[in-house]
Amino acid sequence: MKNIFQEIISRRSLLRELIAKDLRARYRRPVLSFLWAFLSPLFFSVILYVIFSVFMKIEIKEANFLLYLMTAVFTWRFFQEAVSSAATCLMDNRNLIKEANFPHYLIPLSLVIANLLNFLPSLAILVFFTLFILKGVPLFIIFLPAVLLMHCMITFGLALIACLAYIRWRDTKYMLEILLQALFYLTPVFYSLSLVRQALSQKAYCLYLWNPFVAILSFYRLTLLKGFYQAIKLDVHWFAWAVTMPLIAVAVMVIGFIFYFKNRKYINDYLAY
Repeated sequence: MKNIFQEIISRRSLLRELIAKDLRARYRRPVLSFLWAFLSPLFFSVILYVIFSVFMKIEIKEANFLLYLMTAVFTWRFFQEAVSSAATCLMDNRNLIKEANFPHYLIPLSLVIANLLNFLPSLAILVFFTLFILKGVPLFIIFLPAVLLMHCMITFGLALIACLAYIRWRDTKYMLEILLQALFYLTPVFYSLSLVRQALSQKAYCLYLWNPFVAILSFYRLTLLKGFYQAIKLDVHWFAWAVTMPLIAVAVMVIGFIFYFKNRKYINDYLAY
């Protein structure tokens, strides 16, 4: 891993160009430009709020329901867009790969960073919303950078695996769409963990908690939503998550690089057809 970090640092100029290229392509024409990075998930959060809170009269004990939805939709949007766009990134940039000699993993890395730059302003606005609505943030907000780092590591590891799988098996793109959709509904975006606990047996509930995005999303809510810890402390084992999630994040990224190094010499061959 040390050599990889050194390689990324030595190629930082190229990485910046790749990030700028993605951002320019994304926001070249829209009038509202970067605002769409915030407005789009906000509108989706409001739609979910109207459906589940206004129409279906669903209430949760954990937090203000709109903020509960926003923390999920905003963070999920970053992950989904990064992994989805990374899946085809090597194929989309095959001419660049043929013309220049650089590590292939810089392309999915640039997409993850570009989506992170889109996400950070939304995260800042989300903090402002929590301050305004809840009249403060929890002390756990000091752990927000650590949660974001774990989120980025898992996202990059899966993005690297997705782009390598796609150049070998073109059905990956469609399988990924199904998996991401399933993962979205298996993560407590618009329902509470207490509801899951009541619906499942103890063993099934423990298995459900091993979904890394259940932990990541809960950590975001822990750091952003005042009172969330008290409302949910009996539904999860926070200490176990705090120990295992950094290990899982590192493991996902390492597995991504192992997959990369095993397939690195075949990438150009796969891109040729």
